[in-house]
Amino acid sequence: MIDEILLKKYIGEENFKSGCIRPNKYKDSIQYANDLIEFINKYSFLYENRSLDFFRDNIWDRLIPDQWKQPLLDMTDEECVEFHCGTIIKDEWPIELKRFINDAVDLWIPKTVHLPDDQWVLQDTKKDFGLDSLFLGMSDKKIHEILRMSEFVNMIAQQLKPNEIVDIGAGEAYLTQILNHQFNHSMTAIDCSESFIEGAIKRQSLIENQRIKRELKKEKENLNLTTTTTTTTNNNNNNNNNNNNNNNNNNNNNNNNNNNNNNNNNNNNNNKLKFSLNNIENNEMILKEIKKVKEIEKKEIMNKLNVKSTNMCVTTISTDMKNDDFLNILNTNDSTKNYESIMLIGLHTCGILPPTMIKNYLQCSNIDSIIDVGCCYYKIDTDSDHQFLSDHCIEKNLKLGPAPLKLSCEASDLSQKDLESFKYSNRIHYYRVILEDWILNEMNKENSNSKDEIIRSSHDFTIRNISKNQSKDYKSYYNAALVRMKRQQKDQSIHKDFKLPETIEPIISYFEKQNQLQQEKKISVFLLLRSLLAPVLESIIVLDRFLYLDQFSSTTQSYIIPIFNKLISPRNLIILSFKKKKKKSN
Repeated sequence: MIDEILLKKYIGEENFKSGCIRPNKYKDSIQYANDLIEFINKYSFLYENRSLDFFRDNIWDRLIPDQWKQPLLDMTDEECVEFHCGTIIKDEWPIELKRFINDAVDLWIPKTVHLPDDQWVLQDTKKDFGLDSLFLGMSDKKIHEILRMSEFVNMIAQQLKPNEIVDIGAGEAYLTQILNHQFNHSMTAIDCSESFIEGAIKRQSLIENQRIKRELKKEKENLNLTTTTTTTTNNNNNNNNNNNNNNNNNNNNNNNNNNNNNNNNNNNNNNKLKFSLNNIENNEMILKEIKKVKEIEKKEIMNKLNVKSTNMCVTTISTDMKNDDFLNILNTNDSTKNYESIMLIGLHTCGILPPTMIKNYLQCSNIDSIIDVGCCYYKIDTDSDHQFLSDHCIEKNLKLGPAPLKLSCEASDLSQKDLESFKYSNRIHYYRVILEDWILNEMNKENSNSKDEIIRSSHDFTIRNISKNQSKDYKSYYNAALVRMKRQQKDQSIHKDFKLPETIEPIISYFEKQNQLQQEKKISVFLLLRSLLAPVLESIIVLDRFLYLDQFSSTTQSYIIPIFNKLISPRNLIILSFKKKKKKSN
């Protein structure tokens, strides 16, 4: 079982008792869930429509309460920056607006990590790790996540001692390889993307090569320490023998020189023969054979040094899997490993992957524990509503479609961290809203002139994430967007029948007309109101997973706590659950 003192160090005494972190005012997770659901239903008008449809759906006039409008429009830019934190409330504001802000903030699931930053063991990629190749290609954000996650997983694994740790949605296996090569755990990486796994294999080869060199160097140094001393007596005896041998060797050398001359002639002839044979052979086949030999030699060295290689697996898992289905996937990919006790882990697993992991953990007797940080709750395969897990949330019949799921993981605390960032973020969103409106207006004009009078409410162009260099003003932004749409028409046949303009002039004209109506501040206010609701939506999604695990509390112990610095990595809530060991009967 888990060392309670060690676990409390990371999650805190109160979180250890309650299981799921929650606001201080709540002593019960069920009541917390009830209040979250009630609040979400009450203010559903803030997420039912996309902000990109601000004009088309007449959001300002139709949805925003009249008494809220002017007080919010009167806020300065500096006040707007602080608004999303829930710290701006003015006495003269309407009671209902103040209640909305206070209630939202009171419902946010706490995201402050219990263990102070300077008390985490892993701090420095150079000082704390022997292989710098482990961190190739990682951003500072990713390094922060990997350091925290690997330390926590290793701490739990040292106590539960799983035979195999399986990284679900591993991507390029950053976390997998740290746990493998730094902490020597037997690892399997699973991802549905073949390209990600190919990238992981390439990284793994570089890491293994560096580790082999390091281990061989250590072995050589240890060998030198045991063979550096010999007795003086033995040295003297050896010297006498060497003098006698040298006399004999001088005589033999004369004979050897003659033989060497003959051998050199023979070798020259043999080399010429080999050269001609090599020219005849297929170079590609030779290279493949050389590579194959090198791989065999590498594996032999790794086995000798007890260096374990991560098993890479391209596959998918589903909630429909039963009994030994998960084990069958692992055995099909590598039957040499021991899967008697499995730990499932995941770092920022998307969409339905966390619920899938949880269900497989509960139904497969070989999976003893799960450690997972979820992300991108909106990345589901269909347009259907979010599927809640717990009986309690299912009974409440809360409906969350793709729009609120997308809103639930929007990290406003990063995009609005200062005045300049706030202004840039809002300005770009304003440009985008007007562009979306122009595109759909033009598409529907074309449809009205044809027999098929379908009114479009969306399109398939991908416009988001236009670079900062291309967004210095609205003209450069729209120019970059038009270039991108034309490229998508040509290369991907997206809306190939829709006639895009030759220049940005029609878009500019539409923008300037809309801009006269001073809509930018209104859109900004709508986004700010949504930013207070976003953490509430995330809270119910995460809490539902804990409530579902808690339904099995007779056989499992479960926790949900923050692990990353929320300003660096906003999706920082980790699920930890492990099965209680059955007491052996006498």
